[in-house]
Amino acid sequence: MQQHNPSLALDRRKFLIAASTVIGVAPTVSRGADSSGIVLRTGSQDLYRIRMEVEMKGNVKLPGNPLISREKTLKLPIDSKASFEYEERLHLPATTGVSRATGQATETVASGNRCIAAERYYHRADAVSTLNKTQHSVQLRESVRDTIVRQDSRPEQIYGLEDFFERDELELLHAPVSSMAIDQLLPAKPISLGSKYAVSANSMASVLNLTAVMACNVEAEVVAVDEKEVRIQLRGDVDGAIDGVPTIIRTLGKLTFDRNISSCTWLAMALHETREIGRAEPGFDVAATIKMLRQPLKRTIALPTAVRKIDVSRPAAANLQFVSVKSEELGLRVLMDRRWRMMKDQPGAAMMRMVKNDRSIGQCDIQPVPPPADGQPWSLTAFESSAQILLGKQFVEMVESDERTTASGTRVLRAVANGSAEGVPIRWVLMHLSDEGGNQIVATFTMEGSNIDAFGSSDMQFASSIQFTELPSQSEPSQTSAQNTLNRGKDATNQPPDQMIPKQAADSISNANSVR
Repeated sequence: MQQHNPSLALDRRKFLIAASTVIGVAPTVSRGADSSGIVLRTGSQDLYRIRMEVEMKGNVKLPGNPLISREKTLKLPIDSKASFEYEERLHLPATTGVSRATGQATETVASGNRCIAAERYYHRADAVSTLNKTQHSVQLRESVRDTIVRQDSRPEQIYGLEDFFERDELELLHAPVSSMAIDQLLPAKPISLGSKYAVSANSMASVLNLTAVMACNVEAEVVAVDEKEVRIQLRGDVDGAIDGVPTIIRTLGKLTFDRNISSCTWLAMALHETREIGRAEPGFDVAATIKMLRQPLKRTIALPTAVRKIDVSRPAAANLQFVSVKSEELGLRVLMDRRWRMMKDQPGAAMMRMVKNDRSIGQCDIQPVPPPADGQPWSLTAFESSAQILLGKQFVEMVESDERTTASGTRVLRAVANGSAEGVPIRWVLMHLSDEGGNQIVATFTMEGSNIDAFGSSDMQFASSIQFTELPSQSEPSQTSAQNTLNRGKDATNQPPDQMIPKQAADSISNANSVR
């Protein structure tokens, strides 16, 4: 279990003082609770308009050399503000055979029943942040504003219905609090003025968008009750993980439950999070404030009138799970499984890594190559022979090789080889990709033999979806994403591309140990 480290946390007194600016002083206790107690249950309301503001300050932590070790860290200051406004139609769990998502049911649902699916249309989602004195902004495109959200596995997963998210957009929508889960903060038993109850670890995992919670000591207290509303204040610590990366979150919040409409309509929270560095994402030591206004709607605004069917008994369709990954410096983009992330993007070299639950599955090194001196394209035989020679003593067998042209016209030479590095079985998939515009790259996928099944057909997905884009202007700085700013640590090298394909492939092959 992750141990609390006082040296990483903000002073508790300072945190509570800062939080009071968001939460406010605990309201004067009001009378009006029935002597027998009140049962707080959500009703049949399933359509809301959400407005949420998130402010965050602190430090982003990243390894001095992310390709080698996470022991030595760099700290970059961050100051971020994000705003969201969206419609959300909950697909509520039914207590009878009547579908709750139709909005026609009248039965109530106990707060313990999790809502695990929703439709969401973003009218606005944007963020402006300053990372290490460099300002970045991201705004959700029109084509990805219509979405479905699933919480059948945590953290919640968001899928665009008309287009694929770019990585920055997906990170933007991963809010620190899930609006579809805040009803889980309500007590399961009758309450009265001054009642206290513990919020379960399962509920906090859903509310805070965590994968798991190992320890939770969040306590809630009913601080005001009248005929219109019930106000609840909560505070405590959560020791959990997100995608396998340990994190500690200290919370202080206030929740308002509207008794007339049987819904939670307001949530304000102050959080302090200390997250370790992961294999795919940086660590954090930040304080955040969240303000969420949740207004019931009688009819949809941008969501369709008819309720969409979301079958949570099956995984989301494969075509919904891709994300657009781009290299700004090499001028290309691909559609990949969401487990793939761009880890390094520099002139002359880019590297992606496939990570699941903070475990590296595979790596892809990408480098541009100049046209052949004689003007003749590479043959498959020559490419396969070069790969075998470069592997040298690591080479065991050539599994297969092939040549193809994708639907978009990209010519692909592909060689698959098995070998070993320090006694560990390794598989390499080397590809040379070129188009009629003269663009050429070598992409080398590297993985341990035990990860071949998990890797799947990622190489073919890369080849079939690649699009070459314009390179950054030499006279003007490129519009770099916040993620790419992190990818360019001060210890990262900036080497020009070699002039020969064999040397570039060898560079990638030598990275077999870094994958492990």
